[in-house]
Amino acid sequence: MRVTLVILAVATLIGLTFVFLKAPGSVTLPTAVSGSAHRFPHMQVKNLSDEIKTLPADFPGERTLLLIAFQREQQDNLDDWSARLKLRDPGSPAWLELPVIDDPGALLRWFVDVGMKNGIADKAVRDRVFSIYTPREKFIRHLGLPGTEQVHLVVADRSGNILCRVTGDWSEEKDNLLRAALK
Repeated sequence: MRVTLVILAVATLIGLTFVFLKAPGSVTLPTAVSGSAHRFPHMQVKNLSDEIKTLPADFPGERTLLLIAFQREQQDNLDDWSARLKLRDPGSPAWLELPVIDDPGALLRWFVDVGMKNGIADKAVRDRVFSIYTPREKFIRHLGLPGTEQVHLVVADRSGNILCRVTGDWSEEKDNLLRAALK
């Protein structure tokens, strides 16, 4: 019995080590320069399908819609935007969902990602969700976002240029701004 527990513990540690070594850790952002144009910062991140990508170079479109949230409670708002913009329909604009989370450390990153994976049944959606573990305040300064209390939708190109930003609940005016920036 004791030998079995030791073997199980060693196997678990080896497995967790593999998970943590495979996944990028927290994202270190350069200091945002005051007065400069806002840009999506260069980073290496992993989606919920465990694929590592370099953003913004690996954005799925020349212009990509980024749905950005900072709190679990904001997911319903992102889902509303997604439905209104028909993001799951064929021919929809390129998009990514980016939950931005203050880095809780390797073990909790793993638990958060596993929880999100289990909550999203559709693999096509998991492919588009990239958890960004970095100081949220630093992230919003880079993109020129006003805060973390609401969701933000941003259109950016593969060079990281921010082409459009809207904040909060859906409105026809915001919808039109995003659609024009995606053309």
